[in-house]
Amino acid sequence: MLLVTVRHRCYPLALMSAVDVSDHGVAKVAGARIPGARGDQHQTHPRRHPLNTSDRHVVHGLGCRGVDVVEAMAVKRGTPVRVAHRPAASLVLAAAATMTLLTGCSSGSPEGGKPSGQGAGPSTKAYDPPRKFGKGVKLSADENANAEVALRGTTAYLLNDDGLEAYNTRTGSKLWTVSGPDGMSTGVEERFRLKDDAPPVLAQQSGRTLALFAYQAYTPGSGTTADVSSAHLRAVDADTGKVSWTAELPVPAGESFVDDSTPTVVGAESGTAVVTVRTTPEDGNGETRSAITYGVDLNSHQVNWRQDDFGAAALESGTVVGAQLPDAAQIDSERWFADDGGIGIVGRSASDGAVRWKDSRNLYGLKIERVGAGLFSAEVNVEFKENPSDFELLDTGTGKLPSGMTKDSSAAISGLGCVYDQRSVVVCEGEGSLAALDARTHKVLWRMSDDDPARKVPTFLTTWHGAVYGHVAGNGYVILDASTGKDRGTYDEGFLRAVNEYGGLDQDLTVYPATG
Repeated sequence: MLLVTVRHRCYPLALMSAVDVSDHGVAKVAGARIPGARGDQHQTHPRRHPLNTSDRHVVHGLGCRGVDVVEAMAVKRGTPVRVAHRPAASLVLAAAATMTLLTGCSSGSPEGGKPSGQGAGPSTKAYDPPRKFGKGVKLSADENANAEVALRGTTAYLLNDDGLEAYNTRTGSKLWTVSGPDGMSTGVEERFRLKDDAPPVLAQQSGRTLALFAYQAYTPGSGTTADVSSAHLRAVDADTGKVSWTAELPVPAGESFVDDSTPTVVGAESGTAVVTVRTTPEDGNGETRSAITYGVDLNSHQVNWRQDDFGAAALESGTVVGAQLPDAAQIDSERWFADDGGIGIVGRSASDGAVRWKDSRNLYGLKIERVGAGLFSAEVNVEFKENPSDFELLDTGTGKLPSGMTKDSSAAISGLGCVYDQRSVVVCEGEGSLAALDARTHKVLWRMSDDDPARKVPTFLTTWHGAVYGHVAGNGYVILDASTGKDRGTYDEGFLRAVNEYGGLDQDLTVYPATG
């Protein structure tokens, strides 16, 4: 069973596969974001993301971002299911804090329509990967609202700014809704602004699948009582919609959560969920921002470790990659920056937050994204934040250039947005170009560009299990072989942003069932 996460409108995409492993987490696989619009209308976007889609950006913009899958310790890299990130989190071990358990509310019938994510049913056939699609089914959700989506079997989980919803992708009907307290925000709108995403993370615990998401709640003051903004991690039974538990994330003295704190679940792995939240100093100038990353035990519901001044962005194979921030850091439309530098890239242990590796450079600007297949991308500014940024594809476990990657392969993907197909290939897209890397050797498998008059470079939509889904202006929708780049076939409709064995999800929240 596969899990796919996509962000409606911005379309961040994350493919996820639930791993049934005792009480350990799930793995989340990351894709890449790429923008694009229906039909022949697509935005070209800055170098890092060819179409700037996924996870972030305007309505029809964004493409799909790397997928994160929360996977169990036993799952090894290279298999369809991978440890997740994503999906970003964490750091050094600070004094462990305890999360306060809260009660939660879930609307709708507790039994109400068990999502078919754990079993698609006898009448639903799986195709790995899909090459043909049937008539589309529109989810009965608000298509004008930004949403981050995870596909699990034939169930779609939509996280919007007000809560979490589950839909049957065969009928389009809503299965259940989990709402939060008044004044709650899951950060979807702010992530949309930053071209970022954090779909609900699915994790296995004690034989159940939990849907995890983070939110902040604002409680207005009264009388002499001051206003309070708090951050929380919530776990929901993915099948019934019942809230399992909610834990409060403590804010350190001298720091405050503000309206753009945007609590984000970076990923969950081996029984630990990594959550990052932006903060502002109480004595700051209003523009200064920092971040705190928490490692939360899914069994005890307690914070095992906390790292201040660390903004996690990717989690995979036990390593959390993020930005180590100076006192005067700020965040602009997409990245962290500091006028005087001092930003660093750090990899930390997901189990205790200890430093595993540290990039020695002094950076003035930084944006990190998980790609999957043990890789992450970093857009860095050296010397001055105004300088053109450099795009790098790095190894999550070491922070260095991936083994086997040559100057040629590095140049082939420079400035491109990359997505892992959750099996063996990383597909990267730029303006007028499309390329693929072997996920294990990191060698270039093939490359297409506008310089070749014999072929039209398709607008890249997404990739899954050896298939690359795209759209060619004037020719319609096409499927390429991820390993060779050759045409594998065409299909009638569906500007797909996420695909699993049961179908594909269009950017307008229409699901096209797989038929072949």
